Amino acid sequence: LISRIVTVSGGAVAEPRNLEAPIGALAADLLAYCGGVDTDCTRLLMGGPMMGQPLPCAETPVVKGTNGILALTAAELGEQRSPEPCIRCGRCVEACPMGLLPVEMANSARQEDWPGIQALKLNDCMACGSCAYACPSRIPLLQYFAFARSQLAEQRRQESKAQHIRQLMEQRQARFAREERVKAEAAAQRRAAKQSRAVATADDDDD
Repeated sequence: LISRIVTVSGGAVAEPRNLEAPIGALAADLLAYCGGVDTDCTRLLMGGPMMGQPLPCAETPVVKGTNGILALTAAELGEQRSPEPCIRCGRCVEACPMGLLPVEMANSARQEDWPGIQALKLNDCMACGSCAYACPSRIPLLQYFAFARSQLAEQRRQESKAQHIRQLMEQRQARFAREERVKAEAAAQRRAAKQSRAVATADDDDD
């Protein structure tokens, strides 16, 4: 895979269009090719309006999963409010196409309860953003899920590393055991040979 079809759109883009962009091309270059971005641009997203992730800067490169770059205006984003406490309305549950419990998953992520969030089937989450879109409290559910996934991935990496180290130690101990066994067998053979020679010498003396 050396290129992707990327949709460059949003109210702040002068000439929205679909582009075949090489992997590694900068978002800034694609936006410039589409006529640049207006001063009204409030947020840059990589991805769609619901699943897209905010870009820290326009120098971010296109990767194999990039399907869109959005330059959105304040009007498109609507009223921006800070997250508020969950009101237990259940809208996130109703919106989830996988039948998950997004707010409980977010609580587990906040508490760093990794077994708990796995039991709530985090792996079944498609990161579609429906729950966050439906949430009247503007809770950043997707960010909690992304945090949990990154922590679980790091946990698996550490467990894999520890298992690899254990395997190396077991192999080392097995090698030492084999070497000791070979040495012991060689010593036993030398003793047996020495005893055989001694017996043969004694028999010769008797004759």
